[in-house]
Amino acid sequence: MLLVLDLDETLVHATETPLAIEPRCEVAPYYLYQRPGLPEFLEHVSKLFRLAVWTSSSPAYARAVCSLVFRNTESLEFVWASDRCTPTRNFELDAWCQAKPLRKIKRRGYDLSRVVVVDDSPEKHTRNYGNLVRVAPFLGDPTDDELAHLALYLQQLAASPDVRRIEKRHWRRRMASD
Repeated sequence: MLLVLDLDETLVHATETPLAIEPRCEVAPYYLYQRPGLPEFLEHVSKLFRLAVWTSSSPAYARAVCSLVFRNTESLEFVWASDRCTPTRNFELDAWCQAKPLRKIKRRGYDLSRVVVVDDSPEKHTRNYGNLVRVAPFLGDPTDDELAHLALYLQQLAASPDVRRIEKRHWRRRMASD
Protein backbone atom coordinates (compact mmCIF):
# COMPACT_ATOMS: atom_id res chain seq x y z
CA MET A 1 0.00 0.00 0.00
CA LEU A 2 1.21 3.51 -0.81
CA LEU A 3 0.97 6.43 1.65
CA VAL A 4 1.29 9.85 -0.01
CA LEU A 5 2.14 12.61 2.46
CA ASP A 6 1.82 16.36 2.08
CA LEU A 7 4.50 18.55 3.69
CA ASP A 8 3.29 22.04 4.65
CA GLU A 9 0.76 22.17 7.47
CA THR A 10 0.67 18.36 7.44
CA LEU A 11 4.16 17.27 8.51
CA VAL A 12 5.81 20.67 8.98
CA HIS A 13 5.02 24.35 9.27
CA ALA A 14 7.18 26.88 7.43
CA THR A 15 6.96 30.60 8.07
CA GLU A 16 9.06 33.65 7.26
CA THR A 17 8.31 35.04 10.73
CA PRO A 18 9.71 32.92 13.56
CA LEU A 19 7.34 31.60 16.22
CA ALA A 20 7.91 31.81 19.97
CA ILE A 21 9.45 28.32 19.92
CA GLU A 22 12.77 27.19 18.46
CA PRO A 23 12.49 26.10 14.80
CA ARG A 24 13.75 22.68 13.67
CA CYS A 25 15.91 24.47 11.12
CA GLU A 26 15.83 27.10 8.39
CA VAL A 27 15.09 26.52 4.73
CA ALA A 28 15.69 30.03 3.48
CA PRO A 29 13.68 32.19 3.74
CA TYR A 30 11.57 29.99 6.04
CA TYR A 31 11.79 28.86 9.64
CA LEU A 32 10.75 25.22 9.66
CA TYR A 33 8.80 23.65 12.52
CA GLN A 34 8.36 19.89 12.66
CA ARG A 35 4.99 18.53 13.76
CA PRO A 36 5.34 16.86 17.19
CA GLY A 37 5.85 13.12 16.98
CA LEU A 38 6.96 13.18 13.33
CA PRO A 39 9.96 10.81 13.64
CA GLU A 40 7.88 8.23 15.54
CA PHE A 41 5.02 8.59 13.06
CA LEU A 42 7.28 8.02 10.06
CA GLU A 43 8.92 5.03 11.69
CA HIS A 44 5.50 3.51 12.43
CA VAL A 45 3.91 4.06 9.01
CA SER A 46 7.03 3.02 7.09
CA LYS A 47 6.47 -0.50 8.43
CA LEU A 48 2.93 -0.53 6.98
CA PHE A 49 3.23 1.47 3.75
CA ARG A 50 5.54 2.49 0.96
CA LEU A 51 5.96 6.25 1.40
CA ALA A 52 5.82 9.14 -1.05
CA VAL A 53 5.56 12.92 -0.84
CA TRP A 54 3.38 15.24 -2.91
CA THR A 55 3.48 18.92 -2.02
CA SER A 56 2.25 21.98 -3.88
CA SER A 57 5.48 23.76 -2.94
CA SER A 58 8.43 24.20 -5.30
CA PRO A 59 10.60 21.21 -6.24
CA ALA A 60 13.69 22.77 -4.57
CA TYR A 61 11.76 23.36 -1.33
CA ALA A 62 10.36 19.81 -1.44
CA ARG A 63 13.84 18.30 -1.82
CA ALA A 64 15.26 20.46 0.99
CA VAL A 65 12.46 19.66 3.45
CA CYS A 66 12.41 15.94 2.60
CA SER A 67 16.14 15.69 3.25
CA LEU A 68 15.49 17.08 6.73
CA VAL A 69 12.34 15.11 7.54
CA PHE A 70 13.10 11.65 6.15
CA ARG A 71 16.10 9.61 7.26
CA ASN A 72 16.58 8.24 3.78
CA THR A 73 14.92 10.05 0.89
CA GLU A 74 16.03 7.21 -1.41
CA SER A 75 13.45 5.01 0.32
CA LEU A 76 10.62 7.29 -0.86
CA GLU A 77 8.70 6.07 -3.90
CA PHE A 78 8.70 9.63 -5.24
CA VAL A 79 8.85 13.28 -4.20
CA TRP A 80 6.48 15.37 -6.29
CA ALA A 81 6.02 19.11 -6.04
CA SER A 82 4.11 21.96 -7.70
CA ASP A 83 5.32 20.94 -11.15
CA ARG A 84 3.22 17.75 -10.78
CA CYS A 85 0.09 19.58 -9.57
CA THR A 86 -2.76 20.72 -11.80
CA PRO A 87 -4.06 24.29 -11.46
CA THR A 88 -7.79 23.98 -10.80
CA ARG A 89 -10.38 26.70 -10.46
CA ASN A 90 -13.17 26.64 -7.89
CA PHE A 91 -15.87 28.68 -9.61
CA GLU A 92 -18.02 28.99 -6.46
CA LEU A 93 -15.20 30.66 -4.53
CA ASP A 94 -13.57 32.20 -7.62
CA ALA A 95 -10.23 30.83 -6.46
CA TRP A 96 -7.46 28.65 -7.86
CA CYS A 97 -5.69 25.78 -6.12
CA GLN A 98 -2.97 23.29 -7.00
CA ALA A 99 -4.88 20.01 -7.33
CA LYS A 100 -3.19 16.65 -6.84
CA PRO A 101 -5.11 14.30 -9.16
CA LEU A 102 -4.32 10.69 -8.31
CA ARG A 103 -4.78 9.65 -11.95
CA LYS A 104 -1.13 10.77 -12.28
CA ILE A 105 -0.15 8.17 -9.69
CA LYS A 106 -2.34 5.56 -11.36
CA ARG A 107 -0.46 6.13 -14.64
CA ARG A 108 2.71 5.13 -12.79
CA GLY A 109 1.17 1.73 -12.03
CA TYR A 110 -0.24 2.25 -8.55
CA ASP A 111 -3.62 0.72 -7.74
CA LEU A 112 -5.74 3.56 -6.32
CA SER A 113 -7.64 1.15 -4.08
CA ARG A 114 -4.31 0.79 -2.24
CA VAL A 115 -3.32 4.49 -2.08
CA VAL A 116 -3.90 6.68 0.99
CA VAL A 117 -3.24 10.41 0.87
CA VAL A 118 -2.69 12.50 4.02
CA ASP A 119 -3.21 16.23 3.49
CA ASP A 120 -4.64 19.23 5.32
CA SER A 121 -6.17 20.69 2.11
CA PRO A 122 -9.21 18.75 0.86
CA GLU A 123 -9.72 21.19 -2.02
CA LYS A 124 -6.65 19.65 -3.65
CA HIS A 125 -8.32 16.22 -3.68
CA THR A 126 -11.87 16.78 -4.92
CA ARG A 127 -11.46 14.10 -7.61
CA ASN A 128 -9.88 11.54 -5.29
CA TYR A 129 -11.69 12.19 -2.03
CA GLY A 130 -12.03 8.46 -1.26
CA ASN A 131 -8.26 8.23 -0.84
CA LEU A 132 -7.91 11.29 1.41
CA VAL A 133 -7.36 11.32 5.14
CA ARG A 134 -7.66 14.96 6.07
CA VAL A 135 -5.62 16.17 9.02
CA ALA A 136 -5.96 19.37 11.00
CA PRO A 137 -3.48 21.98 9.75
CA PHE A 138 -0.29 22.22 11.78
CA LEU A 139 0.65 25.83 12.46
CA GLY A 140 3.49 25.27 14.92
CA ASP A 141 1.60 24.30 18.08
CA PRO A 142 4.08 22.32 20.24
CA THR A 143 1.18 20.47 21.94
CA ASP A 144 -0.22 19.13 18.65
CA ASP A 145 -0.89 15.36 18.88
CA GLU A 146 -2.45 14.68 15.47
CA LEU A 147 0.27 12.31 14.23
CA ALA A 148 -0.01 9.95 17.21
CA HIS A 149 -3.73 9.46 16.48
CA LEU A 150 -3.15 9.34 12.73
CA ALA A 151 -0.61 6.52 13.06
CA LEU A 152 -3.20 4.36 14.81
CA TYR A 153 -5.86 5.20 12.24
CA LEU A 154 -3.56 4.43 9.32
CA GLN A 155 -2.73 1.11 10.91
CA GLN A 156 -6.44 0.24 10.62
CA LEU A 157 -6.57 1.42 6.98
CA ALA A 158 -3.51 -0.63 6.03
CA ALA A 159 -5.54 -3.83 6.35
CA SER A 160 -8.27 -2.65 3.95
CA PRO A 161 -8.44 -4.17 0.46
CA ASP A 162 -9.92 -0.88 -0.89
CA VAL A 163 -9.34 2.28 1.15
CA ARG A 164 -11.77 4.23 -1.03
CA ARG A 165 -14.69 2.30 0.46
CA ILE A 166 -13.96 3.45 4.01
CA GLU A 167 -15.55 6.65 5.29
CA LYS A 168 -12.68 8.80 6.49
CA ARG A 169 -14.44 12.04 7.33
CA HIS A 170 -14.29 12.73 11.08
CA TRP A 171 -11.77 9.91 11.55
CA ARG A 172 -10.27 11.63 14.57
CA ARG A 173 -13.61 11.92 16.36
CA ARG A 174 -14.36 8.23 15.70
CA MET A 175 -10.90 7.25 17.03
CA ALA A 176 -11.60 9.16 20.26
CA SER A 177 -14.91 7.34 20.78
CA ASP A 178 -13.41 3.86 20.33
